[in-house]
This record gives sequence, structure tokens and C-alpha cells, in this order.
Amino acid sequence: MAFEQGFRTKFRKALQIHLSAFFTAAELPIAFEDGLLEGPQERDVGCVWFDNVRPHRADWNNEEASFGVRVFRHFKQDQGGTEPRAAQEEALEWTFETLEDALQAVLNRPLLQVSSGIDLSGWYDYFIVQEVILVHPGQYVQATLATQARSRTRRGG
Repeated sequence: MAFEQGFRTKFRKALQIHLSAFFTAAELPIAFEDGLLEGPQERDVGCVWFDNVRPHRADWNNEEASFGVRVFRHFKQDQGGTEPRAAQEEALEWTFETLEDALQAVLNRPLLQVSSGIDLSGWYDYFIVQEVILVHPGQYVQATLATQARSRTRRGG
């Protein structure tokens, strides 16, 4: 049975398309997959997932939805040499900055719609990057995003 995509799914898919195109243009072609990937990856890969919803702190008729993004670099085990570790660190720092740039490029819905070709009707223009972190042991960069929309469980008007 096929379900009609809700706006959270549309937002996630639009973000995946945009991020993949942005990284390809930056000469690191990465496929962004659905859902959360964990553990060392044997390839450069990204993932985008919907995490949770909570009432917006200023207006409980709105919701704040959280999404996550991870960009993994091909996992490399350091064999005791200094050069492999330095090269991996540079790759992770570059990935961190590229992810920041990619997210900056879509801070509002119209630009995300244009870059992805997905109609995000019903989604408000509120979209912020809450955090971007570099996770050294897993050799990936992770971002946490917050978006705002009308709450599906709101009361009253």
C-alpha cells in the first residue's frame, strides 16, 4: 500500500536532493539515503531522518519538528602513521564546512523547493540549523535542524 507523502517526508526528501546536488557540485558526490545510518561506513554517504515533534515554545498551535543529517566519510583505520590521521581530519573539517554551506543555502522554503523540485506547500518558511558537530570516532559530521509548521494535534482555531 502506497501512502501519500506528508509534509515532513516531503521536507526530508527535498533536503536529501538538495544536499546531494550541493555536495556533487563541491566535487564530492554523495548519495543521501532515507533514515539514520550508524557505525563506520565503507563509502562516502549521507543520511537524513525525521526525529521528533514537540509543541513550539512560543505558540502551541504550531509544532517544531526535528530532523537530523549525517555525512559519513569513508572510514579509515589509522595504522599508526601521522599522515593518514591528518588527511582524514582535513577531510572531516572540509565536510563540516561544506555541510554548513549546503544548509545555509536552503534556510527558507522557496530556495529548497527550487533546488529540489519538490512542492513544499503547507510547510512554513521557518528552518534553522540548531547544531553541527564533528564526530571523530565515527568519522562523520552531524547536523540537527528544526522546522516549524501548524501542529497536527492543535486545539481550537
